[in-house]
Amino acid sequence: MSPQYSEWLRRAVPTESTWRTKLSELRRIEALYGDVDALYDNDELQSLIDTLTYGADDERRNEPNPSRLEISGNLRNNLASYKSAVQKYARFRQDIEVEAARPALTAQPLIDAAVEAEQTFTLERDLQTALRRSIAQLEPGLRVVDGGNEYSVPSGRIDILAADEDGTRVVIELKAVRAPRDAVAQTLAYMGDIQQEEMGAVRGILVAPDFDPRAVSAARVVPTLRLMTYSFNFSFAAQD
Repeated sequence: MSPQYSEWLRRAVPTESTWRTKLSELRRIEALYGDVDALYDNDELQSLIDTLTYGADDERRNEPNPSRLEISGNLRNNLASYKSAVQKYARFRQDIEVEAARPALTAQPLIDAAVEAEQTFTLERDLQTALRRSIAQLEPGLRVVDGGNEYSVPSGRIDILAADEDGTRVVIELKAVRAPRDAVAQTLAYMGDIQQEEMGAVRGILVAPDFDPRAVSAARVVPTLRLMTYSFNFSFAAQD
């Protein structure tokens, strides 16, 4: 586990208690499955996430625990919590990779301002700020309902929580780099949290510049989840 993760996680979760729990869960995962960085380098933690996946159908069929974890209490809820801890580490690694690209831009003296601005814009925080200002460009009738801040749910923080013209909640997850299959699972987890909270219908939109083919395949069977790519244009005006 990277020494940087603890501080990143502290900013990513809503409470000190959640921070301690997620760190503890990830340490237990490492004790049983090995170094999470090595596992991420292998397949972005997807095999481990699949191992920790235990759905409602599995629970109804009383399927056995698919993991190496010894679980006391509700198997489905406990595995979902460990899965969330692993998904958060995957997102941390993705954020680190994006940040690592930033110094490379300034190291190229010949790069022009437009290209540098375009590269910087791809950072998730900038994308989120821009999208919040013009949410209807994503879908006509959308409005932001999270008060201007990332919305906290048990699975993590939703980049943007919106509502459509019919009042249905819309979970919007943003990726500054190519979205892996895990991004679909992450968005669905957020949707499940909102569905339970609102006791009603919920939709999801995953926004990224590109998608791993496995992400596209996974999303294909979820009619309430849309994958959308983004691009942007510069506009110029003469100054008097």
